[in-house]
Amino acid sequence: MSVVLSTRIEEKLAKRLEAASKRTSLDKTSLIRIVLLKGLKEIEEDDALESYEQGKISLGKLGDLLNLNKWDTLSLLTEKKISLNYGRENFDDDIKILNT
Repeated sequence: MSVVLSTRIEEKLAKRLEAASKRTSLDKTSLIRIVLLKGLKEIEEDDALESYEQGKISLGKLGDLLNLNKWDTLSLLTEKKISLNYGRENFDDDIKILNT
């Protein structure tokens, strides 16, 4: 189901939208939809990464939220220069698993 939303934008932004629409051969509605999806994805990624940095979510949960496998999640952390939350407790848990 679609929902109609309306918003006011600055004239400068409207001109940029018009120019992008012409360059891409997309109608403005489709272009706005793409821009919104990309922007929301970026906001959701930033929010999830912040939660991970603060220790609120695990690496696995971060991957789930961003729909990434473990290796892509680790690559993203490297790209964003975010340290891996892996402390002594995680290490001890991994050792227990390996010893079983």
